[in-house]
Amino acid sequence: MIIKQLTIENFGIYKGFHEIDLSTTTDKPIVLFGGLNGGGKTTFLDALQLVLYGKHAKCSNRGIEAFSTYLANTKNRYAKEDEQVELSITFTHSTDTEVKEFKVIRSWKVTAETRDKVKVFCDGEENRHLSQYWDEFVNEFIPLSLSDLFFFDGEKIENLANPDRSSELIRTGIENLLGLDLLSQLQIDLGNVERKRKSSNVDDSVMKKITLCETEISEQNSIVHDLRTDIATLDKTASEYNLNINKSRQKVRNAGAHLIEERDAIKFELGSIEQKLKANQINRVKLDAGCGPLALVSELIAQTKKQMTLEKQATQAKVIDEAISEYEQVIKTSLTDVGVDNHALSKIEETMKSLADNRQKLAETECYINLDSVMFNGLDEKLVNDSSERKQLAKERDELLKAQTLFNKKLESIPDYETVQHLLNELAEYEAMFKNTQVLRKQKQEVLNQAIAKLDVLNQRYSNLLTQQSKDTFEQKRAVQVADHIGKLKSTMQSFAEKLVIENVEYLQTHISKKFHALSRKEKLINGITICPSSFELTLQDNNDKAMSPRRLSAGERQLLAIAVLWGLAEASGKEIPTVIDTPLGRLDGKHRNKLINNYFPNASQQVILLSTDEEINGQYYEQLSPAICREYHIQYNEQQQSSAFTKGYF
Repeated sequence: MIIKQLTIENFGIYKGFHEIDLSTTTDKPIVLFGGLNGGGKTTFLDALQLVLYGKHAKCSNRGIEAFSTYLANTKNRYAKEDEQVELSITFTHSTDTEVKEFKVIRSWKVTAETRDKVKVFCDGEENRHLSQYWDEFVNEFIPLSLSDLFFFDGEKIENLANPDRSSELIRTGIENLLGLDLLSQLQIDLGNVERKRKSSNVDDSVMKKITLCETEISEQNSIVHDLRTDIATLDKTASEYNLNINKSRQKVRNAGAHLIEERDAIKFELGSIEQKLKANQINRVKLDAGCGPLALVSELIAQTKKQMTLEKQATQAKVIDEAISEYEQVIKTSLTDVGVDNHALSKIEETMKSLADNRQKLAETECYINLDSVMFNGLDEKLVNDSSERKQLAKERDELLKAQTLFNKKLESIPDYETVQHLLNELAEYEAMFKNTQVLRKQKQEVLNQAIAKLDVLNQRYSNLLTQQSKDTFEQKRAVQVADHIGKLKSTMQSFAEKLVIENVEYLQTHISKKFHALSRKEKLINGITICPSSFELTLQDNNDKAMSPRRLSAGERQLLAIAVLWGLAEASGKEIPTVIDTPLGRLDGKHRNKLINNYFPNASQQVILLSTDEEINGQYYEQLSPAICREYHIQYNEQQQSSAFTKGYF
């Protein structure tokens, strides 16, 4: 099935007549719509489903509203009173031998009791039979039970990522793909035949008990049905509350309200930094109050050391000069006595005189310090150590100042409680309503379990009453035999259904696993996927082939898993049905978006209709998707015309 055209007239935000060409080609299967929030994307998706399914359509914001009331409320509020609302869809459908074109027109006028009218055209001619029974025939093209696989809101895909919801989705998909819903209906029909056969074989004395038991079973069935309806409504309400909670949390984060709780911790950190800065300053002052300043006069200290050495040498020269003069005289006398020649003696005297002049010169050195240079011992090492410690303190101070600046900026970015109080109150209100809904659902589920248990007891009692007595006649014996055969047939069908599920679950889990690997940015995230044939619960296998719950995946990875389930089920259905996605990229990060853009959207179906905001498919994502785009539209609200309209070109 390929949609060629959709027309909208006075529906929702669309005033007047609007015609949209949706035809695509094999190599370019995508029709891309761009629109801001509130512009009419979801209304477009509602129109698509409503024209096909009528009162059974899963439209947004309908809730439990009566269909006639819902139809009346969908009319554009600026349209004239006598104008009608009309939706039409044109599509082609292929059979084994030929391709036919169908056009479905659904229209209504707002009256005291609004009702819709359906006309169906096949190859240009009105088909009255199809028009009268379209609600039954539409399931041949797109079964309503499979519509969630092909028409879905990307922003709400997170709800399907819940393991409980995914198992229910897999159960519904498998049962419809294999036709097990027909088997279930056949089981019910056989049960009714069995009950009638057995009821014809009872004694009159038991009839009153049987009639009473049938009444109780009927009442209990009504109770079970109502409870299941209530639980389904609560699930939908909880899903909406969960969506509102996520949006409210994003508002709180954008406003910085989530930082209010950190205010005291930031102030504590700032106080701690202030104390560390004071301690750092005290240590630096203490260090500078020591010998540190002497490093500024290192040359003067070197000169002082040199002067001290000279003074020491001068003092020594003064003390030993007389003693050395006497020794020199004795030596010269001895040398003369032994007859040393005059030339050698002259040389010795010359040397002695030179040494005496040097001593005399040293002795004449001015002494004004009169201190020993030992006082400077260890000073150089101390100055080096102090310099290293001073650098360490300066580095520590810089780091503390940077941290202080960072915390001050954080403190400045924290809004006043009064400015974000309404956002926090809104979030708290949604969370409280979500919690109350969950509690109420749990209570309803407990009551439902009790009601089902009671129904089982009643059914068993009914069966016992039917088999309690029998009449010994040929017809009665035959009725018993038929009832026995029906019981065996029901058991055989149940066994057949279980085996059929097991065989197809193996194929489906391989299919879903391949799709998830195609979407996930982590190639070695999981090794495989298994589906329980009885509970349809989905379990992941890590790289060591150990079971891993989907809850261990991140929120974005769970969304990709849900999309893989939808993709796998849709492809396994073998039906050529368009895929329509509202808000296609939701809250996925950049890498996950790349996988959807390149691997999913171009291959999701033979025809893919995407309804995107300006913050989803843009920039590089638009460029990557462009080769697969056949048509582009921009949905924009016009204040003067009081209507949204479709224009060619994406934003």
